Amino acid sequence: MNSRRNFIKSSSFSLPLILSGSTIFSCGLSVLNRIDSISIYLINVNSKRHFSHSSWNNRQHIMIQIKSGNFSGWGETKVTNNQPDFDIYKWIDNFSFIKGLGIQNAINEIRKSFFNGQITARISEGVLIALYDLLGKINKKPTIELWDLKGRDPVPALFCILERDTSMVLEKAKIAKEQNMHRYVKLKLFGDLDIDLKNLIALRDFLGPDSFINGDANSGYKTINNLDELVSILNTLSRAGMNSIEDPGLHTKEDWEYLNKNVINISLVPDKILRPAKESLKFYSKEMGKIFNIHPHVQGSFIESNQLAKMIIDSERKLMIGDGSLIGAACTFWQQFAVGNKAFFVEAMEKPQEDSTFLNCIIEKSTSLNNEGKVVLNLKPGFGLKVNSEKLKNDCKSYHSI
Repeated sequence: MNSRRNFIKSSSFSLPLILSGSTIFSCGLSVLNRIDSISIYLINVNSKRHFSHSSWNNRQHIMIQIKSGNFSGWGETKVTNNQPDFDIYKWIDNFSFIKGLGIQNAINEIRKSFFNGQITARISEGVLIALYDLLGKINKKPTIELWDLKGRDPVPALFCILERDTSMVLEKAKIAKEQNMHRYVKLKLFGDLDIDLKNLIALRDFLGPDSFINGDANSGYKTINNLDELVSILNTLSRAGMNSIEDPGLHTKEDWEYLNKNVINISLVPDKILRPAKESLKFYSKEMGKIFNIHPHVQGSFIESNQLAKMIIDSERKLMIGDGSLIGAACTFWQQFAVGNKAFFVEAMEKPQEDSTFLNCIIEKSTSLNNEGKVVLNLKPGFGLKVNSEKLKNDCKSYHSI
């Protein structure tokens, strides 16, 4: 560990810190404050989620707290699913080397580790969110201002339904209405047209004609090799009331462009092909769809994610900010990312119906939902999270600090 830290301190590898549109620059901020401690909090979310590819009985999230002096930066990542006894003690070794580094150096080294394949996108995102939160708090500036993101208008929240059974789809739709999130709803699809149509028609009847329904097949129709046959399926879903669809199958750039040219009255939403942004920046084409999903947990770096968001908006396409089944600190980050980048809607919303462990520990945050079901900002330094860490320590599944 000491030899790696000595290498880091002497390394000439340096990446700029702050993003402004497509321009990256350092701007005289306080970036030398050193990281004093790193704490992680494991939360087990005991809520079933169903996809076309698999089902989760539970999932494991880690909240990351990085401290410098009296300041705390907060991040989050979903580390796994169906492993309630996940070992957090080994997991923290992936980034423990940043303890003692200055904030800018820590950001650079996490990015370097991600780009070199030494850590996953999930680890990189969770740690970077905490570091950028910490950076803003130390400098008494909202981080999206440091990134020079200009959007401030409220952005619609997208409620996600992950159920195969129609009665459960309608139960979750009732929760969407109770939470004032029924105007934009995502419906998971399963690659079985009969089931998907049954659920879609029931949901449309329940929501009425004015709600926007986004389908997400998670490549469930990947066995349909004939693109014209897939176009027919998508048009059938459109006639039944679906407004947009993510990832019907596993598609190349050329596949997306063909589908987008031939579907009728349904917006295509490329997702998986955009992962991670550092790669999709090289081939992005507005002809692939009408809405483009920047999906949390798979981007790994925010300089490139912001660049991709700008590219999407500048090409007069709509931006979606997806979700990684998040429940805590990362939600308010991605909501601010969505507002700052003028997204069409944001899916990364808190889920009190699934787990409220972290939510019950929040003292203050910068985002909220208005009476129109839209995310609004009340900007504060960093990403604005103040958390009762002692309560979280007592309430979480397990805790570790270095």
